[in-house]
Amino acid sequence: MKTYPRSSLASSAQYWIGNAHFARKDYRAAIASQRQMLLAYPDSPKVPDALLNVASAQSELGDNVAARRTLEELIGKFPQSDAAGKAKQRLGQR
Repeated sequence: MKTYPRSSLASSAQYWIGNAHFARKDYRAAIASQRQMLLAYPDSPKVPDALLNVASAQSELGDNVAARRTLEELIGKFPQSDAAGKAKQRLGQR
């Protein structure tokens, strides 16, 4: 990331860094990493999945209000994405 921040793989690398934090149960770091990806690479195809991961981490931290808000943002911005389908399931929508 530091050496090649403009690489075509940079957004994916940042996304996976966030996933690694989540897997280690470092949910605050996972959110921070995914938010960094969202800010640096807003046009990345990983954006919907990053939002879903943010919501998952928020939920793990017990912040269900923020998780709901993030899921609703995901559905609103990327309604046709696979991540939006998962967000709808989590919210009990069709």
